[in-house]
Amino acid sequence: MRRKLLLYIIAVFLYLLPNSIIPSPVYGQKSKVVSVKKQNRKNRDVKGTAEDKQAQMKAVEDELTKKHMRIQDKATRKRMKRTKKKSKRLKSNKKDPFFKKWFRKG
Repeated sequence: MRRKLLLYIIAVFLYLLPNSIIPSPVYGQKSKVVSVKKQNRKNRDVKGTAEDKQAQMKAVEDELTKKHMRIQDKATRKRMKRTKKKSKRLKSNKKDPFFKKWFRKG
């Protein structure tokens, strides 16, 4: 009787242990967000003078931001917009952190 119980407990552990350790793939969104590799690849393709590079980098960032907003549903876009407004409102009344004051150039 004890032997059967012991074998049963061992079998349960052998079944549960691998299933609890191995992660299952979970997908959060329907479409892919632009990966860091793709963003870096686009940024590498930028050529020209420093001002031109900055302008092109800004254009690439804007394009990626617009794409990110486009793939969200309407409720999420509204929530993002509200959060951005609230963040701007709260940040506008803050002083610079002490370390920025202490470690300024010049």
